[in-house]
Amino acid sequence: MEEKKRLVLFRGELDTLNLFSEQLKQGFLELGYEIFDFDLCQSAKSLGLLHEYMQTGPITAMIAFNSMFFGMTTPSGKNMWEVLGIPCVNILVDHPFWYHNILMRMPSTGIVLCIDRNHMDYIGRFYPNITSNGFIAHGGTVLCRKQKPISERKTDVLYAGSLYANYIRKPDFSGWNFPAEQICDRSIRHLLEHPTDTIEATVERMLRQEGVNLPDEELRRFVSSCVYIERAVSSHFREMIVGSVAKAGIPLALYGDGWSGCDWIGLPNVRYGGRVSPEEILDKMGDSKIVLNTLPWFKDGSHERVFNAMLCGAVAVSETSRYLEETLPKDAWVSYGLSDASLSALPRCIADLLSDEERLQAIASAGQRLAEGSHTWKARARELHEDLLSFLP
Repeated sequence: MEEKKRLVLFRGELDTLNLFSEQLKQGFLELGYEIFDFDLCQSAKSLGLLHEYMQTGPITAMIAFNSMFFGMTTPSGKNMWEVLGIPCVNILVDHPFWYHNILMRMPSTGIVLCIDRNHMDYIGRFYPNITSNGFIAHGGTVLCRKQKPISERKTDVLYAGSLYANYIRKPDFSGWNFPAEQICDRSIRHLLEHPTDTIEATVERMLRQEGVNLPDEELRRFVSSCVYIERAVSSHFREMIVGSVAKAGIPLALYGDGWSGCDWIGLPNVRYGGRVSPEEILDKMGDSKIVLNTLPWFKDGSHERVFNAMLCGAVAVSETSRYLEETLPKDAWVSYGLSDASLSALPRCIADLLSDEERLQAIASAGQRLAEGSHTWKARARELHEDLLSFLP
């Protein structure tokens, strides 16, 4: 009889990542895995329990999101998981430049999976210490209740996501011997005019235009110090997109931090609910006809909101990416780009969709069938099992 494979999954302070982890757990349990839950909020207790758990058999791998556990060390300062020889799967649902310091100290047993194929290329170029690197798409979460038809849903358009415009802080640029702040400012202007470009490629281009040619080690460090660029350009388009729908008079339910200062937030068609839990958002998606989505500067990847919308029986109207265009059939979602023409047409597109419930229902149903079969976190657990975990000793 084959020995049951055993995984360690991690929980921390971020409720969204905890939801992802719980969904993966359910998928792995259905595949016959045994799961140990490691609570980083009670790490000392969890370490003791993990030590006891390890006495009962080998661990196949540890799996966590956004470098949650990679930095744990022994009293002598060595990486704990490297000493124990346990494969560590790190699923990055943000750009790797947010995790520069921890990626530099990653254990030799580490495996990084990115949700954007450009991020995978970034890891391959700038982190030669990471020998195992791959791509996995985001997953969606299934609501455990019967879905309402479009005709019975109370919310026309829902948007869930924070606006970071008021929280952007520039770093200290004084340590660089070139005009670093001006290069970042020019990078932001370039990206606003060329929104299909990646941040890392744009920063490198602006450096070279200034006559600055950094070796990869220094370029990596500079790019990782300029992560605020992502917040700046993403927030610009996020406010433009959501604001255009609001100003068009379309009924809009809006959730997330940072929106209260927008000049259109008090419009009678806008219902602003602030920050709510991921589970509440899923529930609200289940009563929405359209879920509007923007991407956090993912140009060749996905986001869970696209698949969550589909799984909740709503129509996903989302900013596009190369991966989404390749993966999702046209009848299962509605896409838009960040060009002036596409953004100008978006409010009318949404209004036209809302005027045709039969078409809305057809798109929602196609999207739901697609996501239920291929784009849940349980489906990602199956992919991890077939493509990675089955090959580990």
